[in-house]
Amino acid sequence: LNKIGGGAYVLEWDPTNGYIKSWVFKNGNLPKNLIASMNSADNQNNDVVPDPTTWGLPYAYFRIGEGSGCSADHFLNHHIVINLAFCGTVAGNRFARDCPALYQQYNVKNDSVLTCNAYIDSNPEALSEAYWKIRGVYFYQRG
Repeated sequence: LNKIGGGAYVLEWDPTNGYIKSWVFKNGNLPKNLIASMNSADNQNNDVVPDPTTWGLPYAYFRIGEGSGCSADHFLNHHIVINLAFCGTVAGNRFARDCPALYQQYNVKNDSVLTCNAYIDSNPEALSEAYWKIRGVYFYQRG
């Protein structure tokens, strides 16, 4: 998404109907309804309500609640974390595969996460262009 100027990540959590859906939209490919709802978010008199039924197939769909094997009460008191975890469990474990030459050069105990951290510690300038540019964070609640 970086090469095309970003995009939008959208999550719909609906415990009443028993699901969590998520979408990833590339910049320039956001549904019209989503664009309109974001643009009207600050307008007290003309809010456009997001309508996920018009957004197409979600990227992910998770059943929650009765009969799903995943109790809906696991999904309470949410927190939003925006994180550049270069060497965390997901990204760090891929370091050997995605950057084999750097993995060999900075190898620490044949551990991909430790090696990724050693690379970052030795090359902080490599991260000079690492940042999030966030237009906004929007929350909607059904009335």
